[in-house]
Amino acid sequence: MAPVLLAACSTATATVAPSSHASAASTPTLAPEPFGGNGFRTNIPAGWQDQSTNQSAVASVSGTGTVLMLLASPDHGLIVASTTPQPVPDDQLAQYLTSIEPQGATLVGQTETVDVDGDSGVADTFVVVPATGATQESEEMVVNQAGDTYEIVVTSAQTDFASDAAGLQEILDSWSWA
Repeated sequence: MAPVLLAACSTATATVAPSSHASAASTPTLAPEPFGGNGFRTNIPAGWQDQSTNQSAVASVSGTGTVLMLLASPDHGLIVASTTPQPVPDDQLAQYLTSIEPQGATLVGQTETVDVDGDSGVADTFVVVPATGATQESEEMVVNQAGDTYEIVVTSAQTDFASDAAGLQEILDSWSWA
């Protein structure tokens, strides 16, 4: 699956007139939202938008797998969680991960072992320099759980990657298999 940045993921923001009686107690706090996916639960980081029911957005990132979660960051980065069309054997996860990287991708570092709520998988980070547009950086991981292979990917402009990768870490920290 080649993740694609969606430039049109933003929605209109409501305009609120400030009150002269506002206090610190009335200031809303952005808290993570719970997300229940097919086979897992997690939290959506504050400020991120759930695009999982936006059919055109899901179609633009679906590749050959089934998209279970699509989140957009405030800076238009994306996190996609999907299942692969066929389960990948544990001993072939690293090879599979390499096979799904987009053409022209340059690895950043080595493939690493990851743990997602007690199940191990593999992850790598790569950079893609498109013919036009900003350089994109992605971290993708694959992990097996209950007979399915899950692919979890964060993609953003390289300049925003650290912030969006922190969002992915927040998601992984609250991830639990259902």
